[in-house]
Amino acid sequence: MKTHLYPHLLSIACAGAFVSCASNPALTKVPVSVSSQSESSHAAQVFQAVNAYRLSQGAKQLQRHAGLDRLAQKHCEYLRQNRGSFSIYGQNVSHVGFDGRALVARERFHMENISENVASSYHAKGAPATAVTGLWKGSSDHHKNMVDDWTHTGVGVVVDADGRVFATQLFSTVSYMQRTTHARFTGF
Repeated sequence: MKTHLYPHLLSIACAGAFVSCASNPALTKVPVSVSSQSESSHAAQVFQAVNAYRLSQGAKQLQRHAGLDRLAQKHCEYLRQNRGSFSIYGQNVSHVGFDGRALVARERFHMENISENVASSYHAKGAPATAVTGLWKGSSDHHKNMVDDWTHTGVGVVVDADGRVFATQLFSTVSYMQRTTHARFTGF
């Protein structure tokens, strides 16, 4: 019986193509903070606190975006690692690299109208979300970001060994092209 080599090679190539299209699990890992609770739980608390505040102000809830979460988390790690290198209004924070985060959000995640809140504070009784959102509520620009017409968000939080909290929240909307494509295929 004669076998054809080409169909066999084609099936191997297709299997390789499917494997290469699979998501890379290393890209979805979120580092763990120095604190006793994981970063994801601190970030989830900030996300929930901001969404609750948005609802109380008549704004729609935000959807969490894993890619924006990673960008925000990396910025928090940068703030912690470079602690003491910069200061805005006496706080140990900076928006350094925001243009790069915005570019990645636009190009890779199809987001537009990107903005960012950053805060650094000590927290009491394991409540970094309360400390961070309290700071943002007290600032007109940060407050505007919290209640503006966004669709998606990413949150990162790092708590250093001495209790210093570094938090970053990215706000964005899905691009018009992404919305219309989604609407075309889902009927919404």
